[in-house]
Amino acid sequence: MKKKNFYPRLKEIGVKVYLEPIAHVKTVELNEGLNRTGLSIDKFNQFFGCQTCPVVDGVGETYPWDVESVLERMMSGRLSGTQLFWD
Repeated sequence: MKKKNFYPRLKEIGVKVYLEPIAHVKTVELNEGLNRTGLSIDKFNQFFGCQTCPVVDGVGETYPWDVESVLERMMSGRLSGTQLFWD
């Protein structure tokens, strides 16, 4: 049975999702992935807004489901997940 990928856009830009101590994406790696694939960090930040707070002791990590939603919006134009509804 094939394992389901919950974060296909993160995988597409080559960004790892860490599972411990809680699921998160490292901001440094996200920025590298955005640069590597020609996506705008400024546009990502504009779409990301303040929809979530940092996780893992507040040192620049964010929830992968929030990042995935912004990437989906940037790459397909479709609102999904946390981009679809206001918190």
